[in-house]
Amino acid sequence: MNDLETIKNNFPGISCAYKDAEGKITTKCFGFADKESNIPVDENTAFPACSISKFITAICVMKEYEQGRIDIEKPINLYLRSWKLLTSSGSESDAPIRSLMNHTSGIIDGEEGFYGLRRSDSYVSLIDVLDGKTSYSNRPARENNPYGTEFEYSDAGFCVLQMLLEDLEQKPYEVIADEYVFAPLNLKNTFSASLANLSEFEQKIVMATGYDENGVAIPGKYPQMPDLAASGLWSTPKDLLVIAQEFTKAYNGESNLLSAESALKMATPTDRFLWAGLGIFMDGENKLSISGWGENGQSRLKFNYRTGEAAAVMVNQNPGVDQSESGVEWLINNGF
Repeated sequence: MNDLETIKNNFPGISCAYKDAEGKITTKCFGFADKESNIPVDENTAFPACSISKFITAICVMKEYEQGRIDIEKPINLYLRSWKLLTSSGSESDAPIRSLMNHTSGIIDGEEGFYGLRRSDSYVSLIDVLDGKTSYSNRPARENNPYGTEFEYSDAGFCVLQMLLEDLEQKPYEVIADEYVFAPLNLKNTFSASLANLSEFEQKIVMATGYDENGVAIPGKYPQMPDLAASGLWSTPKDLLVIAQEFTKAYNGESNLLSAESALKMATPTDRFLWAGLGIFMDGENKLSISGWGENGQSRLKFNYRTGEAAAVMVNQNPGVDQSESGVEWLINNGF
């Protein structure tokens, strides 16, 4: 059974933030951001959020929708310029944008993703990722199954959404995410980990060194993540709660960041796959959640968009098991 003392021994560093229905935020931090240098975790320590990135990406896509630049019900290929999504037979896919946001586009990921890609390694372009031309992930992004027929969790699908955003804005994804989400919410410890951003932020904030399953530090402390829209987010639990709070405000028509229509679309269950929203997942009545898991950490965000209650937990070691076994889920549930 999980308990706090056991969980604290499972990770070098842990950061938690909780918000109650009255809006009071409580933070709890344990252990070290870097155990070799004895740098403690505090509420401003940035951790890898991994797949929580997909929530941010979905918000960015909906911002494009609000401006009338895209229709999420139409094929993504109508808007892609630098690259096209193909079917397994080589024809152009008709998969709509919505299907990539809810993991029903028919894209099947490679098995290992980008585990082991180091900051010192050669630069990996987004098109190389999409075409499967890397030694880390050699499976190209294709509509392998007819869209809408199966749920298949897909990092590659969100790489296609990254390409969409970059084609629309003619800017790097990390700039788009900052302009659409991080800067308006004044999130000083949240960023997308491009190589340039990693170099910049490690100079001005404390970033949690990543540790593998054996507790050994990742070479270079932080891995390279070319799939920024899928897994490149760095943040703090406190900042994640700000994003969740803004989404809750949007759902209730009180946000300048996101419209109520966009929030409702994101929080509406997908036909036949009732656990899946757009960039986020259903987690009980009026609750949404999303998890992240990579070679340098694990994370989870959960919030109630009716009451405003929310919790976020981030750790800086790959535990080798999912959140329900690692203790991260216990930390989430015992914060409410």
